[in-house]
Order: sequence, then structure tokens, then C-alpha cells
Amino acid sequence: MKKIFVLVVISLITILALVYALWDVDYQELGRLLSGGDYRIVFPVLLLVAIFYWIKAIRWCLILSPIGQYKRSEVTPSIIIGFAGNNVLPAHLGELIRLAVFSRKFSQPVSGVATTLLVERILDMAAILTWYAIGMAAIGKPPESLEIGAGIITILMVIFFLTIAIILYKPNLVHALGDRFSSILPDSAATKLSDILHNVILAFSSLRSLPLVIMMVLWSLIKWGIMAMIVWLSLVAYGTYVAPAITLILVAVLAFAVVVPNAPGFIGAIQAAYVFALRPFGISEEIAFAASVLFLASQWVPVTLAGAYYFITGGLHVDEVRREVEQVEEELIEEEGNQ
Repeated sequence: MKKIFVLVVISLITILALVYALWDVDYQELGRLLSGGDYRIVFPVLLLVAIFYWIKAIRWCLILSPIGQYKRSEVTPSIIIGFAGNNVLPAHLGELIRLAVFSRKFSQPVSGVATTLLVERILDMAAILTWYAIGMAAIGKPPESLEIGAGIITILMVIFFLTIAIILYKPNLVHALGDRFSSILPDSAATKLSDILHNVILAFSSLRSLPLVIMMVLWSLIKWGIMAMIVWLSLVAYGTYVAPAITLILVAVLAFAVVVPNAPGFIGAIQAAYVFALRPFGISEEIAFAASVLFLASQWVPVTLAGAYYFITGGLHVDEVRREVEQVEEELIEEEGNQ
């Protein structure tokens, strides 16, 4: 029943997003744009997509360092398989696939690896907000709709980073709170909670090393700078040259649009984000929608094909991975309940 409810919600979100993106679109003009785009742009875009995931793998190796030393070539298959899973499955299920594949291959606890993905999100949000702030500053007086959203996001992120700071610099407080909760739990649940807190603090310990943090932040900024270049090229394909600041803002809107439960490949969310972010700058809905289609295709096709390659060459089987994902999901739910 829960899965059906989630699918219904995702379907509604996707339909509403597409309705929003297509509401004022002239379909004849959209067809003209899609048939007349400069698709030579695809080649540099594919190169940038490859660099984006290359950087992502390097950064994950750094984040994983407290629980193990891994090479880029060792973590890349899990990353690509996971994102390919997001392309063909709803509700970010690719993240669970990534957890299952990596945890099984390297015999790492699911909670520890899951925490490194949380660290990834922290670094991504920090980099995205940094570029977003730079974009807003470069524009001067941003559109009101984007400015209000930025204020809300900033408040939420301050609360989030304060929580992370407590985990990083007050681990004894975290353990004390854990012990207090453990006292009212059964012995097995108390032990499980202690293990979870240990894995969380261990994974976050990579953020206590200033040189390591600087490296991870720099890679994160470069990574999202690469994404901004991809976004810019997606518009150039349809004869639209926008200021770099606008692409930085669009990248932030895209990042937050795909956070909510979405359809496979984030169809709908990406289109709505393009239209929402570009309309205030005088870019037509037709151009925004056409560019969003190119952007989506440039991510979906190569990543899905590469994911299929790693899946097959890694000797994985759909039924086996499905069982492992269900096991990971149950374990994470159990851990949340214990917490």
C-alpha cells in the first residue's frame, strides 16, 4: 500500500510539473526548435558529463577515507549503476542500488556508507548555494520569486549545518543523547543504535580534517561549475546565450527540483525547473523546454548505457540486486526506527 501511495504521489508531481512547464508553450514553435537545434553541442556536453562523474568518483573516495581507502576505478561502477537506476526507476531508488552494490562488494556496513552519501549531499548543497549566491550577486536585483526561495533555503541550510556541526565537534554530546535513548530501548536495539552512531560519527570525521575538507569543497565547486557549463550549452544549442550567472541560478533550481520524489530520470522536474528559473529572465517557455529536453537526454542516455555496462560486467543480476535493495531498505528503516 505504501509503495502504491508513493507511486501515486510521484505520478501527480510529474504530471503537475509537466503541466506547469507546458502551460504557455507554443507547440509549433517548440517543434521548430527541437528539429532545428545545433546538436553538435552534444559532443562537448557528453565530455563534460564524463568529467562530472569523474570528479564525483574522486570526491567520494575522499569522503570514504575514514572507513576505507578506495580507488576511483573501484567506486565508479557503484556510482554509475546508482544513477542509471535513478534514470529508470522512480523515487531515487538508484541511491539504494548504489548502497547495496557498494556495501556488498566491499563488505561495508550499510549505515556507514549511507552516511557518506549524506556527506555528499552536504558538500553538494554547500557548493550549489555558493554558486547560487555568486549568481545572485552578479545579477544585482534578482527576480522576487527566486529571491524569496533563496531566503527560505538559506534558513533551512543554517539549521542543517548547525546539526552537522554538533555531530562533528560535539560527538560526546551525540553519544550522551544516544545513551539516554538507549536506556529505554531493548538491549538489541540499544546495541544497534550505538553501532549507528559510531558509523555516523566515523563517516563525518572526514570533515574534521581541514586539508581534506578544502579538497572536497574545491572538487564540489568544480563539479557544479561543470554542471553549469552543461546547462549553458543546452541553451546555446537553441541559439540562446545567457549570462553565466543565470546558469548558476538554474543549476541551483534544478538541484532542489530533483530532491523531491520524482519520476525516472527526473522527467517533469527538470522541465519545470528550466521554465521556472528562466522565465523571469525573459527566456521563452519554448526555448526553456527544448533546452531541458536536451539536458535530460545528455544525462540519461550515456549514464544509463554506462550503468548497464557496469551492471553486466560486474556479474550482477536484477533479481539479486532487487533482494539486496529490499534488504538495505529494511535495514535503513529499522535503523531509523531505532533512532
